[in-house]
Amino acid sequence: MSTLRLLSAVALAALVTACGQPAENSTPAKPAEAAPQAEAAKPAEPAAPATPAAGVALDQEGLRLVSASGPTRLVTYGTATADPVAALSSVLGNPEDRSTNSECGAGPTEFVSWANDLDALFMDGKFVGWGAGSKSGGKASTMAGIGVGSTRQQLTAAFGNLMVEETTLGIEFSAGDISGILDKDGPTGKVDAIWGGTSCVFR
Repeated sequence: MSTLRLLSAVALAALVTACGQPAENSTPAKPAEAAPQAEAAKPAEPAAPATPAAGVALDQEGLRLVSASGPTRLVTYGTATADPVAALSSVLGNPEDRSTNSECGAGPTEFVSWANDLDALFMDGKFVGWGAGSKSGGKASTMAGIGVGSTRQQLTAAFGNLMVEETTLGIEFSAGDISGILDKDGPTGKVDAIWGGTSCVFR
């Protein structure tokens, strides 16, 4: 066989082989990927609860300072006057008034009052009580949300030892060291005034 025919035969065999087998790079092509599109907008995540502003919470044992980040500090009864006044002023601003009532049943009592209708009471240079008046609204309440405007139903839910009776002050309630006045009798009666610790009320 001539060299030319031999080369032709080899070439023909190679061609037949190539036609019967997939080419080296003949793996099925992947479907063309769609051109990248702008990422679909993700559903808006619910906004995080607003951080509560710094404030003062009413407490059975005194007044509790609540920071904007959450931690609290209890200013207990018996603390020397300067510390509670400075601590409360750092949250509430400077006191609006300072006065002394020598006719209180427990003895001469100094009152330091702030704009949110919150009073701190002092005797013999020590913190002994607090009072929140009708103008305090929700600006001064316990950590459970009890304050002026709360209903008797809410008081009952918050305090297991709630006592309510009619006195010369009106419809008076008490729960441990917290007491106050309701605007009317019955479950829908609302807190008109609330106080804790030593008070200066005239029955």
